[in-house]
Amino acid sequence: MSVPTLAHEDRGTGPALVFLHGHPFSRAMWAPQLAALSDEFRVVAPDLPGYGESPPLAQIMSMRRLADEVVALLDAIGVERATVVGLSMGGLVAMELGLGNADRLDGIVLAATTAAPVTDEEAARRRAAAEEIEAKGMLGHTAEMLPRLFGPEAARDPALTVPIATTMLRSGPAGAAAALRGRARRPDYERLLRDLRPPALVIAGDRDAYSTKEVVDQLVAALPDPEVLILPGIGHMPNLEAQGAFDDAVRCFARRAAG
Repeated sequence: MSVPTLAHEDRGTGPALVFLHGHPFSRAMWAPQLAALSDEFRVVAPDLPGYGESPPLAQIMSMRRLADEVVALLDAIGVERATVVGLSMGGLVAMELGLGNADRLDGIVLAATTAAPVTDEEAARRRAAAEEIEAKGMLGHTAEMLPRLFGPEAARDPALTVPIATTMLRSGPAGAAAALRGRARRPDYERLLRDLRPPALVIAGDRDAYSTKEVVDQLVAALPDPEVLILPGIGHMPNLEAQGAFDDAVRCFARRAAG
């Protein structure tokens, strides 16, 4: 096996579960899942390129390039098949894996993410955000995103919000900007997902300011017969806001997918 290219956590034994974080987070956001699910699964959580402890690789990181780096990591650590769990941007990377590396996937969990085609307005906004991050760092970007991340109850809990804010502020501007530019060029997953072969589970909160009901309905309609879990009162971080329900859903789905 080759040397792993991405910083990562790798715990437990059994069928593999691979957790892909969102922007601008790191593998640290999956700490509860690493603890809870490594009793039954081999749980792997990488820092995607330019996030956490993984160095940036390019000025523009497409979702396909991020997926290729995940595949390289799985090759390096000897994971032949896995159920992949992606949140937000991590969900886009998971879609790329499901579409381009279906032979490696038992299943795919898409949490708080979107299949919506990128619009000109969104692309311009993401490119502008990338330029601002490179020029001024993560403070402004964090201040804009943080109030929209959590549902109303979780937003009042510093035990949830402070670690996420800290992770965001520590994110490297170069890596965050590269991924934003990549997302501005993402393909039309709504059209592509009709050909997804691995079984899929969609998890979303009904108070998510990013993955709204319209966005989630669009994703569900794009997938071939997905399972769906909608969590009441939960925002964009369901793995933290509703950890028990999230973990139970992932555990049951991964058991079936691997079986």
